[in-house]
Amino acid sequence: MEAARAARQRGELAAALEAAEAAAALAPDRHDVWVLLAAVASRANRPERAMEAQLRGLQTTDDAVQQARLDADRAWILANLGRIAEAAALARRAAPALESEPVARGIVAATLATAGFSEEAVPHLQAVTAAFPTRPDLWFNLAVACRTLGRLDEAEAALERAIAVGPGFLLSYEMLAGLRSATAEKNHVDRLRSVRARMAPGRDAARIDYALFKQLDDLGRTAEAWPVLQRAAAGAARTADWSEARDRTFADATMAAFPTDRRATPTGSPRPIFIVGLPRTGTTLLERVFSAHSRVRALGELDAFGRALKAAAGQPHLPYVDAPAIRDIDGIDWDRVGRAYRTETGDLGQGAEVVVDKLPLNFWYAGAIAAALPDAVMVHLRREPMDTLFGAYKLSFGPAFDWSYRFEDLAGHYRQYRRLADHWRRTLGDRFVDLQYEALVRDAAGVVPTLLQQVGLPFEEACLSPHLAEGSVQTPSASQVRQPITDRNVGAWRRYAAELEPLRALLEADGFVDAQGDGVPWSA
Repeated sequence: MEAARAARQRGELAAALEAAEAAAALAPDRHDVWVLLAAVASRANRPERAMEAQLRGLQTTDDAVQQARLDADRAWILANLGRIAEAAALARRAAPALESEPVARGIVAATLATAGFSEEAVPHLQAVTAAFPTRPDLWFNLAVACRTLGRLDEAEAALERAIAVGPGFLLSYEMLAGLRSATAEKNHVDRLRSVRARMAPGRDAARIDYALFKQLDDLGRTAEAWPVLQRAAAGAARTADWSEARDRTFADATMAAFPTDRRATPTGSPRPIFIVGLPRTGTTLLERVFSAHSRVRALGELDAFGRALKAAAGQPHLPYVDAPAIRDIDGIDWDRVGRAYRTETGDLGQGAEVVVDKLPLNFWYAGAIAAALPDAVMVHLRREPMDTLFGAYKLSFGPAFDWSYRFEDLAGHYRQYRRLADHWRRTLGDRFVDLQYEALVRDAAGVVPTLLQQVGLPFEEACLSPHLAEGSVQTPSASQVRQPITDRNVGAWRRYAAELEPLRALLEADGFVDAQGDGVPWSA
């Protein structure tokens, strides 16, 4: 055990894991051995082994607090594996025994927040920040939970505390800049510039630049804002790994694998609605429209379908199902995929008749969704191309969106997206519902009733006021969508029309926009 701890301290995780395994073999009845092995395996990115050790640890003690600590740790691993329903249930089971255990209670809170139960997480987070008031990460976690619930004053106060006790914790500045629109009376421009001036170029500096751009753009200081955005995108692009060839290969394999709607026969509950498309097209707003309905529960951005598909394809540890597996779909048990998805969403749905899964990346899996879930409907939210791509370009995303930092990559990804979207529209028929963002925000009263009918729901007046709907919102749009529906962001790209001209030209060459940057109508 001493050797394992020393190796872990040095960052030699393979040696630490080997020593911890040896200790467990020598003393399998000792609780502390399994706790150590679980911690080392988790840090070494061996989640399954960590959970095995945690389960063994549970068998070696009758102490309720020790058992609850292990349950909390296992819940967090499950949450990071995307097994959200299991994680939330385990966190809830652990919570009562951990009221005097702030570290473990913080893990419970983080798990519940990740699972979309921010209302439950906040009291735990408040207790943890009281116990550890100098931890900026804990204040930040509290701010995240408050923001998802629309409690912006509390979120702002928590972020200011995070910055006060940890001025080097950069995520706090980023969230603070996006919490509200900047005004001449209240903004963070000088603070962000001061922080950025002390940083070397890189991904962290890019995050501050994105935040600074957002503030300057809010203030209408476009001449100052654009160079900052270019610097941000260049910094993020340093570590980007994307090629249009990979997108094209996957799209080709997908279209070949799903030439028609491979509709299965079984159905189940709850009935899923998937919101798909590109990011920054208004998907969070649409999720709120649905979640305002009395029969619907929104589940946030789940990886549940992708995980079920990967497991059935024998690729559970890959980020995405790869093209060879898609080509071999005849070996996939679609009933198994559907059952696995319903098990997860049934628990999270809390008895709702309909659940909404808002993960834009599920767009790539639309054919598989149709095959595994015969009662599923996909709502494809489209937005004018220039607004869509400018929206992606001006935000800091994770590796799944490495196409969003260069004009050529933006255009290339859009090209493959349009190819596949046209294919789904041809093959999936009324299960793939097209919705234009601009129509939604300009005429919600006319569009929403028709949309609800298309997805099999009766009209409810509350769906026209989604900003009043309860529930958490876990995306960068969390603050924006708590305002009434508005079209003020239509044509936002035109503030930078001259600077975005190279992107517009690329899209015009592909026939997606005209000389003015307006979208060319989609083919029938």
